Amino acid sequence: MTGTGSSGPNRRSFLALVGAGTAAVAGGASLTACSNGGGGSTTAGHAESTDKLTGLLPKYTAYEGVKPDLPGAGGAAPGFTKYPTQLTRAVAEAPVKSGKEVTAMTPLWAPAPPGLGSNSYYAANNERIGAPVRFNIVNGIDYGDKLGPLLAAGNIPELLCIPGWNIGGLTRFGQAVDKLFEDLTPHLAGDKVSPYPMLANLPTSAWAYAVWNNQLKAVPFPSDGIPWLLYYRKDLLDKVGAQPPKTIAELEALGKQLTDAKRKQWAFGSIADEVQRAYGVPGNWRKDSSGKLINKIETPEFEEAVAFIRKTFQNGWVHPEVVANASADQKPLFEGGQVLIRQDGTGTWGETLQRQQAVNPSFKMDAVLPFAHDGGTPIIWSGDPAGIFTFVKKGLPADRIAELLGVLNYTAAPFGTEENQLYNYGVEGKHYTRQPSGAPKLTPLGQKEIAPTYIFLGGRPLAITTSEYPGYVESMSALQNAIAKVREKNLFEGIRVEQPAKFAALAQPFDDKLQDIYRGRRPMSDLKVAIKEWQTKGGDAGRDFYAKVLSDNGR
Repeated sequence: MTGTGSSGPNRRSFLALVGAGTAAVAGGASLTACSNGGGGSTTAGHAESTDKLTGLLPKYTAYEGVKPDLPGAGGAAPGFTKYPTQLTRAVAEAPVKSGKEVTAMTPLWAPAPPGLGSNSYYAANNERIGAPVRFNIVNGIDYGDKLGPLLAAGNIPELLCIPGWNIGGLTRFGQAVDKLFEDLTPHLAGDKVSPYPMLANLPTSAWAYAVWNNQLKAVPFPSDGIPWLLYYRKDLLDKVGAQPPKTIAELEALGKQLTDAKRKQWAFGSIADEVQRAYGVPGNWRKDSSGKLINKIETPEFEEAVAFIRKTFQNGWVHPEVVANASADQKPLFEGGQVLIRQDGTGTWGETLQRQQAVNPSFKMDAVLPFAHDGGTPIIWSGDPAGIFTFVKKGLPADRIAELLGVLNYTAAPFGTEENQLYNYGVEGKHYTRQPSGAPKLTPLGQKEIAPTYIFLGGRPLAITTSEYPGYVESMSALQNAIAKVREKNLFEGIRVEQPAKFAALAQPFDDKLQDIYRGRRPMSDLKVAIKEWQTKGGDAGRDFYAKVLSDNGR
């Protein structure tokens, strides 16, 4: 993260959003790829408050189809310690009565599967939907580059998925929203959502982030709001009698103990954001004693964190590939035992276990319980409640909009439903079989035909479900419930802020300098120079913008 905006969702934390069955996506990502809270949407910036959006949002109605074994509390996701033997049918009728083909554009971080007419997984889902869905699948790495020209030309499909981290790079997105996408308020606000019970089951906080220009413009992809976790190779730490850290001093000791370049083993990959958090750096802004807004990079805690991270590089505790390239793919380094501690999104835990279970049964990883640098009470940054959005093309007839919302209702079906199982795993006995644990295992045909496609057509409630990995659901549930108790109070809670373009543009240049300071290519004294440059080139103006947002909302 650059530290200049909010700790919003990004493609590395994507797997935390999609639920079960999609571990084949989200390849390596750079440390500098973080979104800054969905900024860049307008030139001047804009903010929407949840409190003022009540009349625009769908009425929440919980779907009681499947009861979790471990209920979540305070924002933690519910946990399922076993796979249900009986699935619930959530959508009784095919939503597309006309049978007319649905067009959609979605990202994918994996090879594209066979297309319509050559894919029985597509056929099975489309039978439930009532019409073929023709996906235009775009490489996720290039997705943001493709979106700009597409929106400028106005030649969009009926359903368009746009991740929040891509919105952050789209100038004047607020204007494009008005021009290109349907206002869903008349179709979903309040009780109007009742024909779509799976959409009504999405949390209100996520819906509030789908409002642009005082209109409900998209179906949101709920997020767990946890930007990062610090993971460690439990099996390898156990071998040397090492324990996960509870202070920065213990993290430093692990750097010394675990690094052995001759054995091609290094203590750390990317850990900068988690170190900042441990030092008490705010997720974005805080107020000083006079009430002035102070950005995270302007705090003394940030300077302390940068100095520590610089030390890890200077002492050779960081893997050389990460030293050479901040964008290095660290997943294979961690899984191969060359990196023992690294940060990543919540979804990587289950994803990694799925990959490693078959090839390395002794593989064990765990997450470090969040700690404060001095052993005191930690804080946890709060991410946005929604991270990806699916938009409906503007100007379609009302009956067609109803059909498309029906498709999104189908793909919003939660864990434990027939629909969720079908769009994640296909047909039992054909695309997957059941393991002794009850967990689905893809057949060769499933591996060939199934890719995360339908899951991008709107979100679904979060759940912790991969119970085939002993102890994982219980550990993740306990972790999320613990995190819920120490979340940082966000000054902008309930306000979706679209940053001014000039302010958003400061993030990358600052981060580039920060990476150089970490690696010793710039002196530590350059941090103050970089912060001053950030302030004069738009940071101070951004501060004024954010202060006005708070003032306008009575804060």
